[in-house]
Amino acid sequence: MPFLQIIIDQIKMKKTTLLFAFLLLFILPATYAQSYTTGVVNLSSTAGLAMTAKIDISTQVTLTLTGPAGRWFALGFNASSMTNGTDVVGVHSATTLSAFDCKLTGFAAPVTDAQQNWTITSDVVSAGTRTIIATRALNTGDANDYVFSATPTAISLIWSRSGSATFTYSNHGGSNRGVTAASFTFVPPPAPPAAPTGAANQSFCAGATLAQLSATGTALLWYATPTGGTALPSSTVLVTGTSYYATQTINGLESTNRLAVTVTLNTAPTAPNTINGALHFCYSGGVQQFSTASVPNASSYVWTTPQGATGSSTGTNISLLFSPSFQSGTLTVLAQNSCGQSAPVSVVINQHLQTSSTLNITTCDPYTFNGQNYAQSGTYVYQGTTVWGCDSTVTLNLTISPTITTNLEADACGSYPWNGQTYWASGVYTDSLQTVAGCDSIVTLNLNVYPIDAIVIDSTVLDSFTWNGTTYNTSGQYTQFFTSIHGCDSSVTINLTIEDSGLDNQQFSTLKVSPNPIMTGQTLQIIGIQTKLPFEIFSQEGKLVQSGQTNGQIFLSKGLDLGTYYLKINKQSLPLIISE
Repeated sequence: MPFLQIIIDQIKMKKTTLLFAFLLLFILPATYAQSYTTGVVNLSSTAGLAMTAKIDISTQVTLTLTGPAGRWFALGFNASSMTNGTDVVGVHSATTLSAFDCKLTGFAAPVTDAQQNWTITSDVVSAGTRTIIATRALNTGDANDYVFSATPTAISLIWSRSGSATFTYSNHGGSNRGVTAASFTFVPPPAPPAAPTGAANQSFCAGATLAQLSATGTALLWYATPTGGTALPSSTVLVTGTSYYATQTINGLESTNRLAVTVTLNTAPTAPNTINGALHFCYSGGVQQFSTASVPNASSYVWTTPQGATGSSTGTNISLLFSPSFQSGTLTVLAQNSCGQSAPVSVVINQHLQTSSTLNITTCDPYTFNGQNYAQSGTYVYQGTTVWGCDSTVTLNLTISPTITTNLEADACGSYPWNGQTYWASGVYTDSLQTVAGCDSIVTLNLNVYPIDAIVIDSTVLDSFTWNGTTYNTSGQYTQFFTSIHGCDSSVTINLTIEDSGLDNQQFSTLKVSPNPIMTGQTLQIIGIQTKLPFEIFSQEGKLVQSGQTNGQIFLSKGLDLGTYYLKINKQSLPLIISE
């Protein structure tokens, strides 16, 4: 018979407590330490002065000691009286405790242990009761400390408290002390928690990871097998059709049962094949129907309508109403689900309107229209349909005439070529031709020929000459090009002679005029004037041709001859060219 079965049979027969403890030790996980406790031991139940003690043993000792908050109290281990060397703890201060670890030297106040092995983790006063929680090793190695054992043993506890409200150790008297026996009983290990809860079948999109699995529990771990194995990292990519198993951990215990979750992975749907419906239609004011075939795994459809059409849908069919102004546009649809959208498919839609046109025909001979021959001038109407089936009306205004007269208007610069000849002067010119239909054609040309000007001006100035924004400081011939009011090219050439006035050039550079050259009847802008000043304009011969006051503008008198003038203002003399 197997050894384990022998032990189990012995337990069933309740032969010994020792064998039961051995069995528990045999079947417990190696990571679980056995625990024992005295439970709460009532040391004294005197109203207002009650004392209790609770000792828990596993890998260390945890002591929970309560007593009156307003006086000292103490507890001794494995003793029935104040025997010399008894291990004691004492609460002897209203504030933070020090030297909690003590020993007895006989019938006298406890003596502080040089090696303090108890660690106080909590010291709380509530409703007149002080609760101390402290921990230490089972065997501290200190000869003054009692050695606890994680076994089902018994222990004798001695206790005492002050007979008055004081924290100074003194004789407690016979009514404030006692001896209480306590037994350590086995604390069964806690049962592992139940498996987490959650849906047994879960769906995700392709590329999902273990972190996206859903389960309700604490400190979840996922495995590839229902038992055993190593927990998978949360970054593990899920595989469709695969089951994953979850545990939860509570108070350091992992569930032995596991939640099984089978995964289904979905992808975005494929694109629809096409869009069905009339791609060419005549405007009627009614709706047009379009559709697409359903796509596997699609949950809805997204339609994009062309501008000028109204209508919406999330299904495979859509009704569109087109405005009369709509001519052509693109209709698009795509399929979608929770995992994404497909590529779109598109068609171009064309709307055609009823047509109405007019033909104006002039001919020398009879004219054939819509299969009929017309020999007389008149208006003729044809009604039919277009290739798209839309109503079509064509009105023919027919003129039958053997002679065609045409008038032409033309403007030219310098010369004008017409029908193989070049004309250099304005005038009315006539030419007789023949149309392609064989009719006489008389063409009259009203021609305006404008000259291309090339003006040459001789000018002598002092120091420098500014012309159209360009300043010339040396004598020479300078040419600038312009466009006349008729759009013809023109040029102005200045034979410029610059003489030294002997004056400081600074006095001639403070003012500028624009435009320069300028035509008579235009306004001259003077840049640099701050106040109203008198001005004089002289010809090259020194004749005064215009004078007055200016604050920056001078309207040039009409009738001035073309040429160079001098504007004198504010003790400065500025050259000025008047041109066409």
